Amino acid sequence: MKVFNRPGYVHQHTIGMDVAGREFFAFVIRGTFAFPDRAGAVAARAPVQAPLVRADEATGTPGFSATRWETDFAFRKHKCDVVLQGAAYSPGGRRVSRVQVGLRVGGWQKTFHVVGHREWRVVGPQVLATDPYPFARQPFGYDTAFGGVDRLNPDDPKPPAYLDNPHGRGFASFRNQSKLTGQPLPNTEEVGRPVSSPYEDYPPMAFGPVWRGRPDRIRHGGTYDQDWQDAVFPFLPADFNEAYYQQVGTDQQIDKPQRSQEVVILNLTPSGREAFRLPDPVVPLRLFRGWECAFEGVLYPDTLLLDTEARRLSMVWRVQVPMRRLITEFTEAWIGRPRRGQMRARAVGKPYRDLGDSGVRMPEQAKPRA
Repeated sequence: MKVFNRPGYVHQHTIGMDVAGREFFAFVIRGTFAFPDRAGAVAARAPVQAPLVRADEATGTPGFSATRWETDFAFRKHKCDVVLQGAAYSPGGRRVSRVQVGLRVGGWQKTFHVVGHREWRVVGPQVLATDPYPFARQPFGYDTAFGGVDRLNPDDPKPPAYLDNPHGRGFASFRNQSKLTGQPLPNTEEVGRPVSSPYEDYPPMAFGPVWRGRPDRIRHGGTYDQDWQDAVFPFLPADFNEAYYQQVGTDQQIDKPQRSQEVVILNLTPSGREAFRLPDPVVPLRLFRGWECAFEGVLYPDTLLLDTEARRLSMVWRVQVPMRRLITEFTEAWIGRPRRGQMRARAVGKPYRDLGDSGVRMPEQAKPRA
C-alpha cells in the first residue's frame, strides 16, 4: 500500500471485525509531540515519533503485573481515552509524605493523592498503617494502587484477590491477619478517603490502562457459553459491546477532541504545574481502492497518551472501512491535507510521486490483527 504522509506520523493497517462478522480495513495513525518549555504553548511534533504499540506492554511479568501501555490496535473507540504514566514530584523538591497530582484536558480533570511507602502493622486485634516515608519523587501506577492478591498463606490454592485491581497492593483477607505485618500499602489514594484497612473496598487510583478483566470492563466482553462455542465461534458473541475497547474507566473517557484544548499537569514533573495546548487534533485522511475513493473525511483522536517522564504526548487516530474481499484491495492512503499536485494527478488519472513526503512508514510484514 502506498502512503502519502504529510504530517510524518507513524501508521499501520490491519483487519478488524465487528459483532456481525463483517471484516473491515482498519487504519491506525499515531503522532507524537513534545511538551513545550513555555507555558501555554502548543505541543510541537517530536523529531522522533514513538512507534505504534503492537501488543499490550506490562510493568513486569505479563499476566502478573499492571498494563503500562495497551495496544494501539483496538478495533474501534467511541470515546477518547486519556492515559498517563509517570511519577509524582514534591513541590520545590522538598521531601513530603504525600502530594496531590492532577491531570486536566479541556473541561475534564482527575486528581488523587500519591503517598510515600507505608506498611501494615498488626498490633493486638488492630491493623494499623505506619507513617508514610517522605519522598521527592514517587513513581505510581495500578501496580502500586490499592488491590492485589492475598498470598500470605502459601498453602491456599485459591488466594483471595481484589478483582478491581489484582496487580496492586494493600488488600488482604481477614483470615491472614496474623501474617500481615510488613505488607505494603498502596502509594495512591482517593482524595478525602485515605486507606485505613486492608479489608475495605477502595477505588484503585492511577492514570494508566485498567486491566482487561476488571468487572466494569469485562462486562462489555460478551458471553462465551456453550451456545457460543457451538454456533458462533470464532466470531464475537452477539452481546459484545465495543465499549470493551476503551482502555480506561469512564472517569478517564472524554469526547474526542475536535479542536486544540488546554492540558494541565500538576505535580507530575519537577516544575510542579505545567500547562500547554494540544496540537491540532484534526487529521484529514483519504483511502483508495485503485482509482476509487473508499474513504474521505477527517479523523479526531480517540486516545491521548502522556508520558510525563519522557515529556511527550501521543495522539492516536483510527478509521474502519468495510472490505469487499481482501485487504490488498486498498491501494493508497493520503494522511494530511493533499497537495495540489496530488489532486490534479488524481483528477486526470495519473500516478503521483510526492518528493516532499516524509517517508515515515511502518513495515509491511507482521501486521497485527484487531
